[in-house]
Amino acid sequence: MPRQYLIGLGAGVISATLVGAAAIAKVLAGILLYLAPLPLCLAGFGWGSRAALVAALAGGLVISLTLGPIAGIVFLIFLGAPFAFFCHLMLLSRPPENQEGANAIAVEWYPTSRLVGWAAVIAGVLATFVIVALGFDDTALHDAIQSELQGATGAALDPKGELLTPENIETLSRTLAQIMPAVFSVGWLTTALLNLWIGGMIVEASGRALRPWPKLDALELPNGIFFALVGSLAACFIPGTIGLVGTAFAGAFLLAFVLQGLAVIHAATRGMSVRGLILAAVYVGIFFFGWPAILVAILGVAEPMLNLRGRTANRNTPD
Repeated sequence: MPRQYLIGLGAGVISATLVGAAAIAKVLAGILLYLAPLPLCLAGFGWGSRAALVAALAGGLVISLTLGPIAGIVFLIFLGAPFAFFCHLMLLSRPPENQEGANAIAVEWYPTSRLVGWAAVIAGVLATFVIVALGFDDTALHDAIQSELQGATGAALDPKGELLTPENIETLSRTLAQIMPAVFSVGWLTTALLNLWIGGMIVEASGRALRPWPKLDALELPNGIFFALVGSLAACFIPGTIGLVGTAFAGAFLLAFVLQGLAVIHAATRGMSVRGLILAAVYVGIFFFGWPAILVAILGVAEPMLNLRGRTANRNTPD
């Protein structure tokens, strides 16, 4: 058996083991599930897209045999198939067009920005799948959350019943029902992109990388993502299932523009003596407060008009 298939088989077993361990070790479930895609990324980036595909299939098979066929299908839908697809995209390449001489590049790799766009679309699709599979609309999701807060979940969060009053439960249920699809898509997209980034860094450090590590501060989303964001934001105001689906896609596309905004900040602050302080303030603000991410996303949306990265490049170019 070719080595890449063996690597893929091992990666799939490890990924499935992490998922299975998460089902047993409740305390570490979040961390284990978060790391579950990483073996697939390592196999794909280091040994090719076929290794990633074998890893996805092997992981789904192991999960099916241990946790049941439904769990195996869920593994393939939410983890195996998307990451095998991402690895395939990352390793796509073609000869450069109309480039000659010493400055010609050897190969043109699939743009990272398009990969981020695809990841955002898939995050929205998966959130839509969950909404449709569970039969949720805004009313049903509100009632489900309200029932949980009034039951065992609410008792665990507020044993004395001082915070989760009937009025607060109603308000919280309504708010969570509105943002839950976006929370899912943003959470999945964050997990996916961080695992891809960590996997790429590890493989590059090991010398096994099959493509050069892309410059993340050059991230430039396709124009279609902007129109998709506008459309999904408009759909958020439609009642029922369509509104939930719009919220899911809006959250994913908004996060994509947050990443573009961060790329702009990284590029625009290059060469500044206070660059570290600025970047630290931005990331700490996003992590602890959340709302600065909206400002960063606005910067990402406005970048095609502002062209801050182009101005920075011109400023740093010697005359």
